[in-house]
Amino acid sequence: MGVVYVENDCVVAWSQGQSPLCKGDVWDDQAPLVVERPELFATEPTRVRGRQAVAEVAPVEQATAEPAGKRAAVKRR
Repeated sequence: MGVVYVENDCVVAWSQGQSPLCKGDVWDDQAPLVVERPELFATEPTRVRGRQAVAEVAPVEQATAEPAGKRAAVKRR
């Protein structure tokens, strides 16, 4: 007996009615819904708790002038 994991949150219509699916839920790979609609399931876990996504690091803007440099200033009247 193997297991599969739901890939997305959805409500699926199939031959036995409608079934709500929650991403990451574990199903028996021989369940009637899994056999009929295998495209909704993955063989690897879709959600792993404790794992943090790696965020892309945006370039940091330089806020001050270089040493001995001057910043452009707008004179107010």
